[in-house]
Amino acid sequence: MAKTFDTLPQLLIDDLRKEVIVSLITVTAENEAQVSAVSWLLPSEDGKKIAIAVGHKGSSISNLEKNPNVTLGVLAVDTYYSIKGKASVSEIIEKTMKYRVITIEITEVEDAMFYGGKVVQLPKYKKTYDATLAEKLDNEVHELLLEYLK
Repeated sequence: MAKTFDTLPQLLIDDLRKEVIVSLITVTAENEAQVSAVSWLLPSEDGKKIAIAVGHKGSSISNLEKNPNVTLGVLAVDTYYSIKGKASVSEIIEKTMKYRVITIEITEVEDAMFYGGKVVQLPKYKKTYDATLAEKLDNEVHELLLEYLK
């Protein structure tokens, strides 16, 4: 039987504070699952919330405005987690680029790895745009997400 939690375990909080790729799964108006990859996210210290920054025109935004149920898929801590919750979406925030922040109130965290499986290597990615801009955006988004977790 899979392990489930009401909040994020501390090891998962620690991993989510690093640069990771997370699958954001929302439901379209046609009642179909839609997956987006996100990396600008931050968990709350108590493990009850996750804030995610996305571009202001993302399809996940319109999906969540119609249906706030959301699932995150995360490879971390030697396993695969399914994080379920209810999302709220901010207004457009204008900084270096236009963002919206998705704040997820976590309702369930499940170790969803298949029986006998263990993640032995996590995926890595490379930002392919200007390194100075990447650092500026990362710092700006980090400060923004901290505001939404207060």
